[in-house]
Amino acid sequence: MYRHTVRRAKAWASWSYPDRRMEERDCLQCVHCQYTWFVELGSGKERGWCTGCNGPTCGAKECYICVPFMKRIEEWENAERFAAAVGLVPK
Repeated sequence: MYRHTVRRAKAWASWSYPDRRMEERDCLQCVHCQYTWFVELGSGKERGWCTGCNGPTCGAKECYICVPFMKRIEEWENAERFAAAVGLVPK
């Protein structure tokens, strides 16, 4: 039976090998960039927790500042609309 390694896993992966060995792991996803990784207890990889979003972060420098992923997408869309409105990109 599989034993979860984190309380609030974003996903769970399961796969089998040709020798019939099966591997299962929990996954987490960064609340700022949506990077997804396998949880490896004791790996020494530095991850974080955003208290503003109440979720895990991947540890990348870009994700130290709290900018939720949907807000980032909205900023990209607004920049694209602005560029089209002033004629910087063809419509």
